[in-house]
Amino acid sequence: MSLHNRTGLYVFFGCRWALLLSGLILYSKDGGVTPGLLLAAVLFQTIYSLLQLNKMRRKVAIMAAIADVSFGIYLLGQTGGISSPFLIYSFTGLWMVKQFVSWRQYYPILLFYVAGIPILFALTSDVLIYRYVLAHFDYGFIVFAFFCVVSLVHYAAQNVQKQFRKLVMIYSSHHMNVQPMKQGTISYVEELLQHILDEREVILCVENAGRYEKVQSWKHTYFTNYMKQNRANIQKIYTQLPSPTGEAVPYYVQVLLDRSGKKYGWLLVKTGKNELSILHKIYIQFILMKLEAFHFVNEELLDAQENAVALERDAIAQNIHDGIAQELFFISIQLFQLKNALPPDVREETLPYVTEIEKKVKESHRDIRQFIIELKDEKRKFNLHSAIEKLLHRVTEHTEVVPIFENIGWVAREQLDIEEAIYHLVEEAANNVIKHAKAKHIHVRIEVTIVQWSITIKDDGIGMQISEVYEQGRFGLRGMENRIKALNGAISFQSEAVMGTTVTAYIPRERSIAYV
Repeated sequence: MSLHNRTGLYVFFGCRWALLLSGLILYSKDGGVTPGLLLAAVLFQTIYSLLQLNKMRRKVAIMAAIADVSFGIYLLGQTGGISSPFLIYSFTGLWMVKQFVSWRQYYPILLFYVAGIPILFALTSDVLIYRYVLAHFDYGFIVFAFFCVVSLVHYAAQNVQKQFRKLVMIYSSHHMNVQPMKQGTISYVEELLQHILDEREVILCVENAGRYEKVQSWKHTYFTNYMKQNRANIQKIYTQLPSPTGEAVPYYVQVLLDRSGKKYGWLLVKTGKNELSILHKIYIQFILMKLEAFHFVNEELLDAQENAVALERDAIAQNIHDGIAQELFFISIQLFQLKNALPPDVREETLPYVTEIEKKVKESHRDIRQFIIELKDEKRKFNLHSAIEKLLHRVTEHTEVVPIFENIGWVAREQLDIEEAIYHLVEEAANNVIKHAKAKHIHVRIEVTIVQWSITIKDDGIGMQISEVYEQGRFGLRGMENRIKALNGAISFQSEAVMGTTVTAYIPRERSIAYV
């Protein structure tokens, strides 16, 4: 109960009046209450209540609290010492002292008070202290019960305040409801969860985080790839996960689902089994509900952005085609006619210049055509990793084959022909797995460094005889090889009966393109 607000004070003084009146009734049955004592008790309690219910300066409030404690001791002295029916009433006077000191200071004050009262009454009664205490042995049980109540209130107040702070932290994150995901959102949610979960380590693994968080730590990459390869069927589970150093670490794992029920990531909390309380899990659900809303809004915005970019690219490509490309084509025709119409006397001297101009115009026209092709290429609407992931889900959608996609590294932009080669390689290999391999899983791993792209497509199907299939020209192996070798890359095929097939390709990268 807080004594810093008027409602708390009303409840507190209501209880004190009840204790005072019950003490007066009990004491009147034993020895009677003198009018002077009754008048003093009621008058003091009335004045003290009115003073506390009205705002006072700190020094005045402290003096009033000391006076109340002193009056409680006086009342005990007048009504039987530590066996007085006003003992609980006098103890409650110490509650007002708490608003001026911390809990660390409050406990020594309580101890000094409860130990000092029997000593004071023993000295004033000319009785040895230990005999006085033994004669009032029940006082110890009352003190013990009082300390238990105080400790319980302290514990409850701390927990209520702690949970209130967590709720305030959750509420303070409401501004994210109206903002799309951007760089820093995942780390912000992780820090928020870490504070709410009492500083436990939190790792938020989002499968397509590269779309809005281009830079992730190596630990995020490690756990994201591990969870993709070892997909949990249970939405919430306590389990042991191998750390990057190989040791087993206990984690609470919760699958992140969007509103359509599709999985988009995992929440990992480093904690032992059943260490998270019900409140912890409720807070996690609050945060994940917000995160799902951010994810949904972000996906919608990104799709709208991609569509808008595609429409704009198509419009630019069409304008170039109808404008510059047509003009260059017209100039090329005019130059051809000019070359044929040159007079014989100047033909020999002028023809080389006209031919060179015609060549340059044709080269420019070819480059413009290439730009138009690139602008209209639909794969440019997507990030390569996202396009491949969607390809795998589309190819395996109505089959029993489970796709596993792992990507390591990220580049801001790659040459179109390299992206096309990687995309078509995965497409051809995935189709082969679905049609011929009788596999249960297909694992695609794409890694990019500053030097090269590494692509691995592996299945657990029935396998095949590579030499025979290659010679017969089946499964498009020769086409895969030609596509990769055209980019100065290398490709290999490995297969064993009942062990599946592995396609591995390496494509060198230009040094001028930065690696992220």
